[in-house]
Amino acid sequence: MPMNNRLLVPRKIPGLLDLVPGAAAAYSLRSLSRSYADPVVTVRRSSDDAEEDFTAAEVADGTLAAFCGAGDGFVKQWWDQSGNERHASNTTTAQQPKICSSGTIIESDGKPAIQFETTNASGTYIRLQTAAFSVAISQPVTCFMVCYQLATGDRQTPMDGRTNQFMFAADFGQGVYGMASDPGVVLNSTTPLRIGSALFSAYFDTASSYMRLNGAGILSGTIGANALDGITIGNIRGTPTPISGGYSWIGTIQELIIYPSDQSANRERIEGDLAWSYSV
Repeated sequence: MPMNNRLLVPRKIPGLLDLVPGAAAAYSLRSLSRSYADPVVTVRRSSDDAEEDFTAAEVADGTLAAFCGAGDGFVKQWWDQSGNERHASNTTTAQQPKICSSGTIIESDGKPAIQFETTNASGTYIRLQTAAFSVAISQPVTCFMVCYQLATGDRQTPMDGRTNQFMFAADFGQGVYGMASDPGVVLNSTTPLRIGSALFSAYFDTASSYMRLNGAGILSGTIGANALDGITIGNIRGTPTPISGGYSWIGTIQELIIYPSDQSANRERIEGDLAWSYSV
């Protein structure tokens, strides 16, 4: 029989933002929707401070590593894939997180990752930050993050607001995970900090707030009522200099997605996608 000469076009697999749209901001080193074709990071190389944009495919296929050569690469901007253009950036070279070390892409569990601190370096303030939101996002807000913690101890914050406190996964000097959206209202878990990969879900809704770690609930209660006025990744809020006290995230971050809504109905779908994608 003659073969059907119809052109076979590979079907693009839906990304997480195709399945659960409506994010306020979304940062990743993978493409989060089949329609996203822009870069995921802007990288500065150490050899001559040249900068270049890279797509998710170019991060994975060796293009980014080739650009860095035998040197290091630092993230100047982490692009927002939500369509809202809330890109997280840092023009201060000493504060830029690392993505390539001595010509090799940094990885966590075999997937590309952005390295913030390796030890507690209070005063370095490695972070990426958005511009202030023109309109702050009121609670409820749902956050999902995949990261890797290299060390316990000290106060560590993978995400916070820009000016208002809006943090989660911070150790408030008690050796456990916590969250807050008001400096006077801090909610700590009884779960001790642990080294390794972590998938966090954090739901900010005043007295109905909760945090989940790797699919299990670890705290719930009241966290304050501040709105999210901007995003700081890898450190505590503050402009132009974060609040002192050693709140740097010691480890890597691979993905952060923030929804301006209650995503409890989609939580299992989102957590499942992240867990499968990053082997958490």
